[in-house]
Amino acid sequence: MNLKTKLSVNSTLLFAFTVGLVLAGSFVLFKTHRQDLYYERLEDSALITAFFYFEKDEITKIDSSRYQRIEIQYKKITNQTIRIYNAKTQELYLRDGIDIQLSNNELKAISKKGVLHFTKENRQFTGLFYKDNQGDFIIVVSGVDTVGDRQLDVLGLMFILCYLLGIPLNFLLARFLARQTFRPFEDVIAKVNTITTENLHSRLEMPTVSGKDEIKELITTFNYLLERLESGVTIQNNFLKNASHELKTPLTIIIGDIDVSLQQPRTNEQYEEVLQSLRKDTFQLKSILDELLILSGLQVSEPEQMETVRIDEILWNILEKKAIEYPESKVSVNFESIVENEDLLSVNANKHMLFIALHNIIDNAIKFSFPSQVNVFAFEKNGKLLLEIVDQGSGIAEKDKESVFDLFFRSDRTRHIKGQGLGLFITMQILKRHDISLTLDSELEKGTRFSLLFP
Repeated sequence: MNLKTKLSVNSTLLFAFTVGLVLAGSFVLFKTHRQDLYYERLEDSALITAFFYFEKDEITKIDSSRYQRIEIQYKKITNQTIRIYNAKTQELYLRDGIDIQLSNNELKAISKKGVLHFTKENRQFTGLFYKDNQGDFIIVVSGVDTVGDRQLDVLGLMFILCYLLGIPLNFLLARFLARQTFRPFEDVIAKVNTITTENLHSRLEMPTVSGKDEIKELITTFNYLLERLESGVTIQNNFLKNASHELKTPLTIIIGDIDVSLQQPRTNEQYEEVLQSLRKDTFQLKSILDELLILSGLQVSEPEQMETVRIDEILWNILEKKAIEYPESKVSVNFESIVENEDLLSVNANKHMLFIALHNIIDNAIKFSFPSQVNVFAFEKNGKLLLEIVDQGSGIAEKDKESVFDLFFRSDRTRHIKGQGLGLFITMQILKRHDISLTLDSELEKGTRFSLLFP
C-alpha cells in the first residue's frame, strides 16, 4: 500500500469514527430530549385531567352537557389514556382501556414524589399526586409518542444514509487531495531517478511557491546530499588518480635501480649504494602508504577516542622524533606567555590524530626553512590557547595559499623538496574535527606562520 492510499484509508477511518461518534451522540441526545418532552406533555395532561374530573362540582347543570362534550374531544385530541386512583385506598376511581397494572410500590412512589415519570411495556407513564376537597387522588396518564417515534426513525435513517454516503465520498476526496499533495514528491522522485554518477552536478529545482514547506526542505536536503556525493566522488577520483601516480613514482625508481644493478656484476660498495637508494625509496613509499591509510580512516569517519591531552607533551614528542630525523634542525619553543595559564595546554582531543596534525605542520616548517630556525609560540587569546608555528622558509605564493590544503597539491616552488602533498590536507581534516581554527600567513622569501586557535 503506497502512502497515498494509506493516507486516504486512514483519513476515511478517522472520518468514520469521528462522524459516527457525533451522529450516534446526536441521536441519543435527541431521543432523550424527545422522551423528556413527552413526559412533560403527559404531566400537562395529568394537570388538565385533574381540572376536568375534580373541578366538575363547580360547574352548573346548564354547562354540564357542554363540559362532557369538551372532555370527549380532549381525549380524542391527546390520544392518551387516563386512570385515577384513590391515594389512600389505591382503589381505581377511573379506568382506562389498557391492560397494564401498576404495583402498590409505584403508586406509593407517586404519592411520595408528587410527580413520577416511568416507562412500562414500551408505554410512557406520568403519575401525579393531586389534593382536592373531595380527597387525595393519583392521576396516571400514559401514552405512546408515535409522532416522536416516527421523527426518531426518520432522523436515524437520515443519519445512517449520510454516514454510509459520507464514507466513500470522504475516501474519494482524501484520495484526490493525497494525489495533489504527493504530486510534487512524484516530480522529485522522477528527477532523482535521472541522476547518475555521470551527472551528479545536476540539482533539483526549487518550487516557486513562497513560504517553507516539506517539499522545499526535502529538495534542499537532497541537493545538499548531491553536493556531498559529488564532492566525495571527485575526491575519490582524484585520490585514485593521484595516489596511483604517487605510488608509481617510487616503485618505478625501485624497479629501475634493481634492473640497472642486475645488468652486470657490481662491487660490494656499488651494491651497498644501490641498497641505500632502495631503502630511501622504500621509506618514501611507506610514508605515502601510511598517510593514505590515515586519510582513508579520516574519510570513513571512524569513531574518535577523545581525551584530555597536553599540547606541550605532544610537541616535545614530535621534536624528539624530528631531532633524530633532522639532526641539524633548530626548533625553539616559547611558552612564557602562558606560564600563569598553564591549564590552557590541556585540551580535549584524540591524542594520535592531534600528534599527526602538529607533526605535519612542524615537519613542513623544518623542511622548507632548513637550516633556518623554526619557532613555536603559545599565547592566550580570549581565554583560549593560541599556538603559532613560524618558519623562515621561502614562503607561499598568494595564489597557492588556498590550494596548499588540497589533496596531493605541490607548489612549483617546492617540488624539489621531498613530499607527497598529503600532509596539510590530512592536517586540515583533523583540525576541523577538533574545531581548531587555522590561520595561514605567509610572505615570499620571508617565511610562513601557522596559527592554531584551540576551542
